[in-house]
Amino acid sequence: SSHLTCWFFACLCQQNLLVLGLDVFAPRRMHPYSLHMHERPLTLIKFNYDGDFFLTCGKDGEVNLIRTETCERMGTYNPPGEKGGAIYAVDVTMDSTYVVTANADGKVVFYNFQGDMVQTIQHGGVLKYVEWNMKPGEQNYVCTCNDKFKSQSEGIVPNRIMIWQFDPPKKILSIDEQLPMKATKVKWGAFDETLVSIFEEGTVIIWDVTDGRQLKLIQAHQMAITSMNFTEDRMMMATCSKDGTAKLWTMDDYECMKEYKTDRPLNDVAISPLYCHEATPKMHLLMGGGQDAKDVAGTGGSGAFEALLWHVVYEEEIGSVKGHIGPLNCLAWFRDGAGFVTGGEDGYVRVHHFDKDYWTAKRFE
Repeated sequence: SSHLTCWFFACLCQQNLLVLGLDVFAPRRMHPYSLHMHERPLTLIKFNYDGDFFLTCGKDGEVNLIRTETCERMGTYNPPGEKGGAIYAVDVTMDSTYVVTANADGKVVFYNFQGDMVQTIQHGGVLKYVEWNMKPGEQNYVCTCNDKFKSQSEGIVPNRIMIWQFDPPKKILSIDEQLPMKATKVKWGAFDETLVSIFEEGTVIIWDVTDGRQLKLIQAHQMAITSMNFTEDRMMMATCSKDGTAKLWTMDDYECMKEYKTDRPLNDVAISPLYCHEATPKMHLLMGGGQDAKDVAGTGGSGAFEALLWHVVYEEEIGSVKGHIGPLNCLAWFRDGAGFVTGGEDGYVRVHHFDKDYWTAKRFE
């Protein structure tokens, strides 16, 4: 009779938990944190070097600092006065001392990590990207790119890729006449010796940082390239495009090693920081995107807004994570590879921690 009582009590508990939406006997699932940090679409997510904080920016002009462990917002980075429109990129130095933002109103704004504005560069044009150089202890330069803009005060500002010194502020390099079209993003290559830029025409162009010479032009994709990300040493690069493919490149000879074909336009791709880890290597790529709302309405299909996990070597999809109710705009791995953060067109930031399966299941090896 005591067995019967225990069984009845267990059934009763399960019924009550099911009513609450908790099935104790169902397999454990990843429960993401969903953070409503932005009123408009996200543009970039960036972790600091230690991985204990990450930054998000969006078209609402907000830049948020979030603690990775608890997902609390610790503060924001806003210039004094009125908000200056969209912010397309944000970056933080390796020692988490300074933060820089690329503002659509043509300003490069520098803050200390605590949130006080320390400097502004009147850059001109619509700023699309900014990144600190990669040399530890000597991060005194940023690379930027801007779209052309006509204003009464500045006249016509052409499409440009530039390098600026932070302290004291000084223009170091400007690539404009050699630029065939506007760059979507620009990042530093290995050892800060080159700049790597991507374009809406599906090309990747490598530039020399000393004199702005074009070193290499790669016709990488059929349609606009939306993003690029590197491994830690910047010797491998992943690109993704509106044509629905992601590709893996070696940066010493600029050769395409792998191609990953999906069923949706892609907006971002990133290589797992554990891809060459000795104890627990994870040869994984994270990618995401989805059709714009206007295109979904036209086709009558679903927008395909999941984050996709692919195997780098086997070129196979090994998992997907649902969440956003619009296209996935940007994503970033945790610095220890134990999860990832995604930002959507819906203004939400979703923080995913991998469960035990990711470390033990055979399909994730």
